[in-house]
Amino acid sequence: MKKIFSKFTAITLSALTAISVMTAFPSFAESGDAEENNSVTVHFDISEEGITIDEDEDGNVIELNDIIAEPNSSVRIPECTLLKEDAVFSGWTVDGVRGYPSNTILQVAEEDVTLTPVWYYPKEKNYHSVEYKVEIEGQDVELPVAIQPTDYSVGYFVEVSLIAFDDPTNTHVQIGWKYDGNSYLGQQYIVMPDHDVTFTPNWLKFYKLTYTPGDVDRLTGATSGVFDRVENQVTDLAEAGRFSRIGFKIVGWSCDADNKVYAPLSAYLMPSQDVTFTAVWEPNDYVIVFNGDTGKTDDIYRVPGKTDTTIICPEMKGTKSGYYFDGWKFTEKVDGKNVTTIYQPGDEFLIKGAKPGLGISLTAVWVKGEPPTDTPAVKYGDANADGEITLSDAITIMQVIGNPDSYGLNGSDPSAISEAGFANADCCNPGDGLTNLDALAIQKYLLKLITELPEKVESAS
Repeated sequence: MKKIFSKFTAITLSALTAISVMTAFPSFAESGDAEENNSVTVHFDISEEGITIDEDEDGNVIELNDIIAEPNSSVRIPECTLLKEDAVFSGWTVDGVRGYPSNTILQVAEEDVTLTPVWYYPKEKNYHSVEYKVEIEGQDVELPVAIQPTDYSVGYFVEVSLIAFDDPTNTHVQIGWKYDGNSYLGQQYIVMPDHDVTFTPNWLKFYKLTYTPGDVDRLTGATSGVFDRVENQVTDLAEAGRFSRIGFKIVGWSCDADNKVYAPLSAYLMPSQDVTFTAVWEPNDYVIVFNGDTGKTDDIYRVPGKTDTTIICPEMKGTKSGYYFDGWKFTEKVDGKNVTTIYQPGDEFLIKGAKPGLGISLTAVWVKGEPPTDTPAVKYGDANADGEITLSDAITIMQVIGNPDSYGLNGSDPSAISEAGFANADCCNPGDGLTNLDALAIQKYLLKLITELPEKVESAS
């Protein structure tokens, strides 16, 4: 037996451990489906005949008035001693099983609570035994002196031991003790019943609690987190910063065990199974800054938007002496390299997000000198500048040649040829002006006698 005991070393659980798991051991019946109450009444029932309240050190007798508390809160039991002939006051109970001495904490749920006094009678010598039994791999473990069998009077408050044992396999942990189907933490009390009591270790198993960001892009840093958590114990879920994703924030955790979504840092009762929580992401709100770089605040434009949405790049209304505006410059990292893109006013800008704490901005590009003159591209044959080459283009050319005052450049007719159309119309031997050969070249092109325009024809000698 000593060999077994050496593997399962007795330890003392700290008070912090006891407090951290207190929620797993309710003091009395849970509220169930009761309607939500705004307050809970804790009542002390001393209606039994022959009960009096002992004086305190100053000779005063306290009044055991009802205590009004918030639901799911803690209540401190008043420090007082009750008197009854031939009996000794142990404390209070709600259910006749758990005991609450004076000046200790009672956890209330959402229903009113009635505490009744508990007594033991020394003269009756009605004793029963409390023992602790620890069995490992079918063999009894040798127990320390502190938890050897002890006799107590019926009604006496027995304090549950803080001693616990190690599991060398690290698959379980002992949290308190079990008796009659109930679990107790160290330093809680039971009311000694009219029979022997045997405590056995409350072994609880470790299960895996896994965090995953899900199948998403733009992650930076950690991409998973796995932790051992004890079944039937309350744990705080991870904070919103568990994973980092450019342009997004975590607003919840989706649980595969119950298909519910929990808020970051919320309390979660670990079930008797492995659990995976997947991050629930929400796009960040940004204000994209377009810095005009003129030194004037009026030339700084701010456009709101969310990650993975597009905004329209604004017009540049400001000026810079000796320079012309040539667009908005944006530099970003692509495959580890800086890539710069120039956006023009009216272009769409896709918000890809930024690392936490950083914003998104574009800067005006100013070029010294005068802006270049845009020369429209020539589309040979498109005399009416409608984007297509048809027989009407040949007719337009013939009209210009036949009646230049009406249909030529700056002609009086509304359908007069435009500058772009005039350049397009010179499609045979470009540079020699409009001739009948230009109209003929268009007809050849339409009849597929030639494959492209302009046509070059050698002049007859």
